[in-house]
Amino acid sequence: MMVAMGLTACHENLGERAAREAQEFTKKSCPMEIAEGIIIDSMTFNKATETVYYYYTLSGVLDTTLTEEMKKQTKELMLDGLRNTPTLKAYKDAGFGFHYIFRSQKDKKKVLLDYNFTKKDY
Repeated sequence: MMVAMGLTACHENLGERAAREAQEFTKKSCPMEIAEGIIIDSMTFNKATETVYYYYTLSGVLDTTLTEEMKKQTKELMLDGLRNTPTLKAYKDAGFGFHYIFRSQKDKKKVLLDYNFTKKDY
């Protein structure tokens, strides 16, 4: 019985797992260019709000010429990607939120795109 209790104590809950995986991804893979002019800088998890945050930097043409149509298309692409990513299934089943923030390379304080998706969206 003590062994069983010890084994269950070592298991992390989903929030702890999300925080660990976000930290590991950031350490191993960031920054990483995922497309021309788009770099993923980091990923974090906020336990209090159960939200996964993705931080990106936009450079070049994307940093200076985002139209409203491009912003709308990007939002649709991000949501479609979220809906169709099997590795996020456990997080989606738990109702976690997903927040995508894109900043300017020229001015890191300037947010160019900001999308927050909740369970009702996906």
